[in-house]
Amino acid sequence: MRFSAALCGLFTILLLNSCAKTDEVPLDRLDQALFAAKSPDQIREFLSKNPTLTELYLRPDPTVSMDSLVADLHHRVNDPELNVLYEQVQDEFPAKGNLLARQLGEAFANIQKTYPDFKAPRVVTIATGFMGPDLLVTDSLVVIGLDYFVGPKAKYRPRGPEFPQYILRRYAPGYVAPSIVFSLADRYNISDKGDQTMLADMVYYGKGYVFAKTMMPEIADSLLIGYSDTQLTETYNAQDMVWAHFIDNQLLYEARPDVKARYMNERPFTSEIGSRCPGAIGRWVGWRIVGRYVDKQTSPDIKALMAETDAKKLFQASGYKGQKDE
Repeated sequence: MRFSAALCGLFTILLLNSCAKTDEVPLDRLDQALFAAKSPDQIREFLSKNPTLTELYLRPDPTVSMDSLVADLHHRVNDPELNVLYEQVQDEFPAKGNLLARQLGEAFANIQKTYPDFKAPRVVTIATGFMGPDLLVTDSLVVIGLDYFVGPKAKYRPRGPEFPQYILRRYAPGYVAPSIVFSLADRYNISDKGDQTMLADMVYYGKGYVFAKTMMPEIADSLLIGYSDTQLTETYNAQDMVWAHFIDNQLLYEARPDVKARYMNERPFTSEIGSRCPGAIGRWVGWRIVGRYVDKQTSPDIKALMAETDAKKLFQASGYKGQKDE
């Protein structure tokens, strides 16, 4: 992904505004609190003190008894092998001087400059041996499963069919903050719910990526979309062929869910285009469309962009036809 003058200008304005020292977001290190609770009574006290975390993350299924949850957590925090992973979490995400806290601090400050009514959510960290999801993001609470994001040298990594290698590669520290900010874009990303075309989905993702990049100007594109640097370069250079596939197959206004899924959902590659074409290629093309649209604006306005509900209008104004940046 590459950006030209006006779009880079939008990022530069926010980058200059955030050059002053940005406060770190306070991370509520409940991973440390949990692993300090070694007895069942201490674990029960931990759960009692953190009811929201318990309900949303540790016990989303209310049919699971508290006694069962306490017993499970007691086993986990006293497991020597899991404690090795916990120590790796502490090494990768230290309590002080934490890059994640600084990145979120910058992003939250930039969001608040754009949307003064934005209230930064409470950010909680946890480690359980993959009991809950990797990330849980709501308007008021963000829960980060740090054990997911230790990286390839971790003692244990998430396992199962839902964690193929191309997904597992993204479970590293650098992916945490951009994933959170992209999720937060959802509250501002207004769309026409009646428009079920692939183009509408593509533009929706494109707006989300531009939002995240605007709030985190220095973040690498690869960390935001999840493609490797090689994939980004190859896709950028071959975008005329990718675009030709979309046009030749009349995909922009396709509304069938099964067809859209082939281009919008996570896959190891998009077989319909070629073995070197990354999965979720429609999201990347949407980013290109929205990027070109912003680039054509005399005075780029992220709020106006996020409020634009007409995907077809935005696409037509972008002038995107599979071309590289000038």
